[in-house]
Amino acid sequence: MSTQEKPSLWKGYVLKAVIAALVVFAGYKVFVGKPSPEQPAPTQDELDSLSGGIELIEEAEPVEESSEPEAKLEETSKLPIGEAPAAAATEPPPNLVELVQPIVEAKDDLLPELIEGYEGVSFDKLASFAYEVPLDPVTNKVELAKLNAQIPARIKSLDKKLVAIRGFMLPLKVENGLVTELLIMRDQSMCCFGTVPKINEWINIRMAGDGVQPIMDQSITLMGQLKVGEVLENDYLVGIYEMEGDKMIGPLDL
Repeated sequence: MSTQEKPSLWKGYVLKAVIAALVVFAGYKVFVGKPSPEQPAPTQDELDSLSGGIELIEEAEPVEESSEPEAKLEETSKLPIGEAPAAAATEPPPNLVELVQPIVEAKDDLLPELIEGYEGVSFDKLASFAYEVPLDPVTNKVELAKLNAQIPARIKSLDKKLVAIRGFMLPLKVENGLVTELLIMRDQSMCCFGTVPKINEWINIRMAGDGVQPIMDQSITLMGQLKVGEVLENDYLVGIYEMEGDKMIGPLDL
């Protein structure tokens, strides 16, 4: 090759390089730069040709969280204030110890009609009517007559009769280990739980002789003369039944 041909060859390489640079710069302006009125936006085919070498990265699908707990929480929040869910209201807590003992009543239906000449009377009969107890002192005979009118005739017919009554003992006076005054009650509510029974659910008894053995854990039967009528202490009503007790027998004696 001659020396005259080398400069013209070198010029050709430089010219080609400049043209290539211009083409690259023009392409950058076309595809990256903002379109202008003089330079139109790239077509979809041009964009597709450029995206051929782009590698797409697949994104993992998010795991859907269970909405069941939220649904249960929403149902619970809709309950009225102070109301527990149905399961909590019906199912008792485990290992629940029953602390309150049921009140035991004397079994009057097993008492014979006649025991050694004493008429068997039950608290079912003695407490079979409503009686309103006054809170104020009874100071005149008119008020006393109104109170006495609340006692039915069938109960008044037992006045001064020899009866046998079964119930639970509450000692009031003890002398030398024997009970001389006591209450006999329909059930154990006052003995064990401090609940005040109705006024026709107990009898105030004074035992004859030395008294009787204190028995409070089982029902007993007391025999004596029953008195029906208002019993007053310092003008306050304290009972409607009294008895002069003759003797006591237990349930195993019948």
